Amino acid sequence: MIMDLNRIYNEDCMEGMKRIPDASVDCILTDPPYLYLNHKLDRPFDERRLFGEFKRLLKPNGFIVLFGRGTSFYRWNTILANLGFTFKEEIVWDKVFNSSPVTPLQRKHELISIHTIGTGSINKVKIPYLEMNKYDYDKVLRDMKRLCCATHSEKGLNDIISYIETGDVYTRAIRQNGSVTVAGNSTRKSNINKAMMKMVIDGNSEQSIIRQVRDRFNRVHPTQKPVRLIERLLALTTIPGNVVLDPFSGSCSTAIACVNTNRKYIGFEIDKEYYDAGVSRLNALSPD
Repeated sequence: MIMDLNRIYNEDCMEGMKRIPDASVDCILTDPPYLYLNHKLDRPFDERRLFGEFKRLLKPNGFIVLFGRGTSFYRWNTILANLGFTFKEEIVWDKVFNSSPVTPLQRKHELISIHTIGTGSINKVKIPYLEMNKYDYDKVLRDMKRLCCATHSEKGLNDIISYIETGDVYTRAIRQNGSVTVAGNSTRKSNINKAMMKMVIDGNSEQSIIRQVRDRFNRVHPTQKPVRLIERLLALTTIPGNVVLDPFSGSCSTAIACVNTNRKYIGFEIDKEYYDAGVSRLNALSPD
């Protein structure tokens, strides 16, 4: 590959992508300008040329993961279909909280479409149960009550509820002799049949609605995406070692997610202010 991997370039992606060889990228995950924000982010671009370049760069069975909204998003999906891409899935990002309290319709979601060139298959991914449900406390309690009925163990239920109520959202599981030990901040422990706890410990399959709170207090970019959201999208479309391209890098969330999950990345950001802020954020991961 002519370009260095694991680097963000401060240049127009249409110029930079010319230096990337054909069929050398496994996934393109990006959030193009929506062209309605009345902001300096809204730089017009040649949509057909951009997506045609995506087709050149992707390996057979590679993926495009595309954020979007409104008429531009639907137009982009149509262009991709006309270029021969196969639509795979639509994902809704549930931001949990509203974007703005002053708008007539308080929007709290964004759309993401996944496309492949060829016959690419989306990976089956398990998400930890408490991560998937951490914004839905009532659902967790309902599930625990169902688990209690299945195990006929009120003590087991009370121990699990006590554990969840500590506020620790991560489960520490110790597998011993065909059972699972769930331990909270207290010293109490509950041994429950391994099969019954599989859902909680091993997690659930990823869903088409992903609930993930936005970066509200550490944003360096107006449309910054949560790193954990990007990690979950990459898990569906790539494996460790794959090359991921983000032509509109912005805050570098895609690059950070790649570092966290052992993917390689190439990014472009034309705006110097956002480039500097994003690279600074990326460099903070490894001061060396």
